[in-house]
Amino acid sequence: MPKINPFRPNHPVSPGMFAGRLEEIRELEKGLWQTKNGHPNNYLITGERGIGKSSLIQLIKYFSQGDIESSYGVKFNFVSVQLVISDRTNIITAVKLIERLLKRELGKIEKVKSFLDSTWEFVQRIKIMDSGIESTNQNSEIDILIDDFAYSLAQTCKRITAKQDETKSKDGIIFYIDEADNACENLHLGYLLKVVSELLIQHDCHNVMFIVAGLPIVIDKLSISHPSSIRIFNHLIIKELSPDDRKYVVDSGIKQGNEINDEITTITNEASTLISTLSEGYPHFIQQFSYSAFDYNTDGEINKEDVTGGAFGKGGALDEIGTRYYHSAYNEQIKSDDYREVLSIMADSMNSWIKKSDIVEKFSGADHTVTDALKALTSRKIILKNPSKRGEYRLQQRGFALWIKLFGERKK
Repeated sequence: MPKINPFRPNHPVSPGMFAGRLEEIRELEKGLWQTKNGHPNNYLITGERGIGKSSLIQLIKYFSQGDIESSYGVKFNFVSVQLVISDRTNIITAVKLIERLLKRELGKIEKVKSFLDSTWEFVQRIKIMDSGIESTNQNSEIDILIDDFAYSLAQTCKRITAKQDETKSKDGIIFYIDEADNACENLHLGYLLKVVSELLIQHDCHNVMFIVAGLPIVIDKLSISHPSSIRIFNHLIIKELSPDDRKYVVDSGIKQGNEINDEITTITNEASTLISTLSEGYPHFIQQFSYSAFDYNTDGEINKEDVTGGAFGKGGALDEIGTRYYHSAYNEQIKSDDYREVLSIMADSMNSWIKKSDIVEKFSGADHTVTDALKALTSRKIILKNPSKRGEYRLQQRGFALWIKLFGERKK
């Protein structure tokens, strides 16, 4: 009978395997407390791919719903609305999804159900194909939609937070908007959140909170939609886990596996340290390297050879990480081996700034090829150009640099 692998590289981690982020968790818990008491806080969570933004959102969702007691000893009772943004999500789709999710969450309460039907009646009048909002992008039509949405949201929040005999009142409503870097122009995300936040206050609604997460590029997308939309958020930047936290994740996974499997699995300190080193502190990478090492192992003790075999073998951790995050940028968007060589040289500096002259010095081809490569890679947003220093460039993500280095080592 095969063993159940406790590591889940493509899913948010369970609370029992969550590690680190203590400052961020406390800040978000403080925001929950403030919002519960009528002083709403909004948060923007940014970080690179695989850094654990979705896992952090899932943990705070558990706290906000009262599934887990907060570190302050408080059990919250918020209504959670979680949206995952795609590049096809426009403002009409977002409003209709929110209405559907709220009805799904609150529709069990008969009195609230009828209230929702009447309050959100405007959504039923929206006709995506002939409304003209998407095709003409007229501000007046968008403003009418946002005004209806904000008013309905305010009335709903005030209804569920009021003291009632029929049901326990809620603390408020929290919107979790993940992968917001995918937002398209027709979503008007920055404008939507900025205006709705202001209208909620005008409607005397003070218990709604927005938590938005995405790659760092989400800041530009919000700003383009509304230049001052960033001001409504407290900004949390998620960094790599410390070596101690990485080890905790690995040990917690092994422990969970031993609770559900008949056969006990152990891991050597050398293997755990190697996973920590390979992952560079990226939670997704920790999960993937651990998952692959667990699968590769056959004798019940995960050692260094299991980690390397699971990482570098065909279909192993390295292949999985590349396919999920970096394959498109490295292979499909780049058709030149010379350009890949430039990326490989830059990866030696991880995602720190590197001078063009240093790249030219290490490059095997002509100088003009480096110039062409840097121009093309910058235009495709695979690398960044230093706005304050001429002739300096860097990779957007440290994780991408790590993958290029590991990919190159495997090729050798």
